[in-house]
Amino acid sequence: MKKIIFYFDPTVQSILVKKKNASGEVKTVLSSKHNFFAENEIVARVVDINDESEIARYIDDGYDYYKLLDYFSISLGRGVRFDESLKAYVSSYYGFVVLKDGKIQLLSPLSYSKDKLYAYYYVYPSKFNSFPSYKEIVEVLHVENVVYTVSQERYEKQIDSLSKENPQLARVIVAEGKAPVNGYDEYFEPLISLEKKVGKVLSDGRIDYKEQESIIQVQKNQEILKRIPGVKSQDGFDVFGDKIAAVKEDKGGLKKGDNIVQSGFDDTIYIAAIDGCINIQNNKVSVLPMAVIPGDVDLDSGNIQFNGSVKVLGSVKPGFKVHADGDVFIDGDVDNAYIYSGGNISVKMGVVGKDGTRLIAKGDVFAKFIQNSKIEAGGNVVVADSIINCDVLSYNTIEVTGKNGKIIGGKLVALYEIKSATIGTQTETPTTLTVGRNFAVEEELNKKRGEIKIARERIEEITTTMKMQFGEELFKNVKEYLKILPPQKKQKCLVFINDLNKANAALQKLIEESWGIEERLKLEREPFIIVKGRIFPGTILNIKKSVRKIDTPIDNAKFYEDPEEKAIRFISAI
Repeated sequence: MKKIIFYFDPTVQSILVKKKNASGEVKTVLSSKHNFFAENEIVARVVDINDESEIARYIDDGYDYYKLLDYFSISLGRGVRFDESLKAYVSSYYGFVVLKDGKIQLLSPLSYSKDKLYAYYYVYPSKFNSFPSYKEIVEVLHVENVVYTVSQERYEKQIDSLSKENPQLARVIVAEGKAPVNGYDEYFEPLISLEKKVGKVLSDGRIDYKEQESIIQVQKNQEILKRIPGVKSQDGFDVFGDKIAAVKEDKGGLKKGDNIVQSGFDDTIYIAAIDGCINIQNNKVSVLPMAVIPGDVDLDSGNIQFNGSVKVLGSVKPGFKVHADGDVFIDGDVDNAYIYSGGNISVKMGVVGKDGTRLIAKGDVFAKFIQNSKIEAGGNVVVADSIINCDVLSYNTIEVTGKNGKIIGGKLVALYEIKSATIGTQTETPTTLTVGRNFAVEEELNKKRGEIKIARERIEEITTTMKMQFGEELFKNVKEYLKILPPQKKQKCLVFINDLNKANAALQKLIEESWGIEERLKLEREPFIIVKGRIFPGTILNIKKSVRKIDTPIDNAKFYEDPEEKAIRFISAI
């Protein structure tokens, strides 16, 4: 009876198959280690036997694996031929033998990377521990039109590294193209954190979402950006010699903006040219002397604190703060918020609120209107329309500039001048205006006078003690009196004299300081209260230390203090 001896596993159809491992993961593995054959190795033969027990004498030498099947008609496919001298089917070159649809054929172990930059050969020791030769590889690649074969040295080095004692399926590189170099323009990476905080974690674990530190302050010469040099694009080619076009990548990095310059010690490091804050527009990083808030000061921005000037393109919402060492410019309004400026405060719209609205400026304050707010200015307070129910303190002048401008209610204090078209209302809204008084300096002077009083009491205390212990004669001639005192009493007396001298010196210093404060109380010019239209009853005027209550409406008046009568008088304002 006829039988076919297959020296390979005739059930497999491909080199690689997918299988699940013990943990359930799907892995790609070798389908059969018995199907790799080198050139001229026998893959199958047909035998005629009487009984299967005779098969052993028909197995070719060196073949320890085989499958015996009943004879059927088989045909030859690629890579397999019938050798007449051996009366057997043999492989024409190295490959993986399969039986498919009655045809014995050799699958090429050649594969390509997805981009065709690499050609690979799957290799496994054949029946006689053979691997494909370099010459064989070159011939196969030539047929496949592969032009960039690796060198013989590189190929053989890969083969030599494979173990024949513990064989494993390996993939060796047999051809390699040249990868394209994708180019990109230079860009910059930040050397400081540009991330806005969500909020500030308080001691009890709560988060204050208003404190986001959204203004990133930097100092002159601080390192800001690192330059990443650009790369020129270079086309590559695949293993077939076909061009692989390079592309221009967009790294999405930052760009250098204003006031950022090269460090001078490293051409990739860029530093701030000025003190300021970070501004990022269209991915361009600049250092600006002024912090610009693109919208409102609210939960999106958090409270604002900056050591320069701040410009708010929106409004300052209730409960939020703006603190700037420079000027503050607000395009919208201020509603129940806190604003501090080391320079001027300018509010394009109005200032309104309840108890929480407060504006403090070392310079001037400008606004369209102010209502239910507390204002303090080291310079002028200039309002276009109205000041209603406000506490306003100015160390220069307060003026409502509009033709129909008005001051209604509240307490206004200016060092030199308060001016408005209308003051008070027909319903006699209580309104108090004060000029010619510097209450802060007056308080400072009163405090200093209190210190002087204490210093004088100390001198009196020391003097009284000395008189009690040494008598009145001591103060008639101290030197002569000391001569007649016993050494022990003399030493004690000298201690008292030293304490008295120190107390007198301290008193003199306090008196001189009080003179300096009194000088600051002197006004550079006479103070006035000017009403271009009408001032109504219910208004109380204070000029220096003189007081006048308005009992009847008065039009077009300039109020001043009569220096002789120490009373408030008025003349025509125009």
